[in-house]
Amino acid sequence: MTGLKSAPRLALFDIDGTLVSEPSTEKRFAMWLLLRGRIGLIRLLAYAVFSLRYLPRYGLGVFAKNKSLLWRRTVESARALAGNWAAQRLGKALYAPCAEHLRQHLQRGDIVVLLSGAPQFLAEAVACELEVSTVLGTRCAERNGRFCFAPPELHRVGEEKLAAARELCQSLGARLSAASAYGNAISDLPLLAACGFPVAVNPDARLAAEARRRGWRIMSSREGNRVRAPG
Repeated sequence: MTGLKSAPRLALFDIDGTLVSEPSTEKRFAMWLLLRGRIGLIRLLAYAVFSLRYLPRYGLGVFAKNKSLLWRRTVESARALAGNWAAQRLGKALYAPCAEHLRQHLQRGDIVVLLSGAPQFLAEAVACELEVSTVLGTRCAERNGRFCFAPPELHRVGEEKLAAARELCQSLGARLSAASAYGNAISDLPLLAACGFPVAVNPDARLAAEARRRGWRIMSSREGNRVRAPG
């Protein structure tokens, strides 16, 4: 039949360790703020207190949950600072082969989505530089327009990434079986396994082993790129 639109194709990109080489955008941004005197002693102490307070709950994962360097900063100021950081520093931090794949997806009309554990305002700054319009990042705790001393309200890692991707597919009429997904960590496994075209980008040891076992594409600066252009 003619006149029927095909379902949109998604390309889901993790940010840290995938589009952006390590260290993470959050660490890069924090160091950038620190060198400019925008993180004082009170926030450094808050970071230490948070780590000790929530260590029993999260174990070593406490550092990923710890957003207290943002404590009491307004969301708008954080957004503005993140935009300045991305404009100045993101280009040199990008992992070029993965960024090129993102551009290819955009050129062919796929819906490119940044789906990341990075804070939403920081993921949005990265997306702006890459001309990506759909961004799903971590939702930090905030009250009255300021960040709180608390764990994230929604941390988009692991199963949370997969849940977000499924909701997005439902709203767009897309299918995960036709989607491409790019990730670097074993926590990305649920999303990668659910997508039709998974790519492990500079994967950690556990994800690399899974990718090889499942016959997935691997894009690695350590082993040389073994991934063809998105198709």
